[in-house]
Amino acid sequence: MEKTKTNNPEKVSLGKSLLWNTRPLSFGAVTILMGYLSMFCTDMLQMPAALVGTLLMVSKIFDGVTDLIAGYIVDNTKTKLGKGRPYELCLIGVWVCTFALFASNVEWSMAMKSAWLLIMYTLIWSIFGTMLNAAETPYIIRAFGDPIAVTKVSAIGGVFITLGCMVVSISLPMVIGTLGTTVAGWRKIIAMYAVPLLIIGFLRFLTIREVFVPEQDVKGEKVTIKDILTVLKSNRYIWLLAIVSMIPQTISGMGANTYYFNVVVGDITKLSAMSMMGLVSTLFILFFPAMMKKRSAMDLIGIFSAIGVAGYIMVFFAGSNMIALIVAFFLSGLAALPASYMRSPIIMDVAEYNERHGRPRMEATLAAATNFTVKVGQALGAFLLGIILSAGGYDGALAVQPDSAVMSIRVLNSFIPAALMLLSFICAVAYRPLDAFLKKEREK
Repeated sequence: MEKTKTNNPEKVSLGKSLLWNTRPLSFGAVTILMGYLSMFCTDMLQMPAALVGTLLMVSKIFDGVTDLIAGYIVDNTKTKLGKGRPYELCLIGVWVCTFALFASNVEWSMAMKSAWLLIMYTLIWSIFGTMLNAAETPYIIRAFGDPIAVTKVSAIGGVFITLGCMVVSISLPMVIGTLGTTVAGWRKIIAMYAVPLLIIGFLRFLTIREVFVPEQDVKGEKVTIKDILTVLKSNRYIWLLAIVSMIPQTISGMGANTYYFNVVVGDITKLSAMSMMGLVSTLFILFFPAMMKKRSAMDLIGIFSAIGVAGYIMVFFAGSNMIALIVAFFLSGLAALPASYMRSPIIMDVAEYNERHGRPRMEATLAAATNFTVKVGQALGAFLLGIILSAGGYDGALAVQPDSAVMSIRVLNSFIPAALMLLSFICAVAYRPLDAFLKKEREK
């Protein structure tokens, strides 16, 4: 890794770490808003839950093409701004389309509502979001240049992003309780968040330059379609990472918490208080750099996934008991942390695996494969939510839901995510041969 200026690659200032994470904070807020999209469509626009879930799932089919294209484009990008940095401009498109998505008109025909939902959702995740995510890893590698530095930035950023997103998570249910009774009220809500978060998100683009240049960039080697297909076919470790990255997004994509507190607990505003548990669990991220001296990032994912299994099962038996829910949400919240914030160090290891086998590193392509499954996870979550709610007889127009609908909501918040976390644990165990291989190679 060649440096464009002299500095210690392992040393990263707090200020630079915070500035780096302003864009992920902004984009993370979009993900939180999307957690309310299904409820907005069913309760405000009076769209069937199964239709909404199906439309969101259909939009992800497009991602199979756009993610690979995005990886190819970024891997072959060479500009004065760098390889990944130019694509930060896509954040504008994300927020404009998010506002447009929630600006749907209840008076539109069902066909018009469906088309608008499909188009805006696809633009957010399959176009603008895809380019942002594909450029993320190449950008962070060239901004900081060292795995230890990347881990520190990810750990500090995890706390910063979670705290910032927590402000959104805590305030949003309260704002919805006040303004979210009409479609016009939802437009005001989205505008309130979009403007300041777009400004915050642009701080990274304005202040963080790409100062480290990998040898492959210096040589100017181009990545071919054949290279991409070869790596995706032969490197199974990227798919293990892709699956464990997908699982937390599948769970959050279901957005089942909103239904749980609205129906089972009976007060959606209590979700704001529950979101405070994220503050406590987030502090564990600060221990990740120290823990990675003894355990790999993927090992952490396996350990925390096992904790998540227990937490989600506990939700089923908690019912509306807030004390039990606090404990359950704390444990389940821990489970998502490593997969959400330790992805870049793992991609660096998988890229090194490519390099040691005589292939291009292809960080953007590896990130694109992971991002594809992440977005599929989000859509799969929405799809599962719609199908299971419909099977349970949920009707947004009813003041009191049938017992079958209540049970479906409880299962969506407990046994389904517990099973997904068990799968995450299995993938982490299957990844261990790569950790052993790299350790042996680096000791030579």
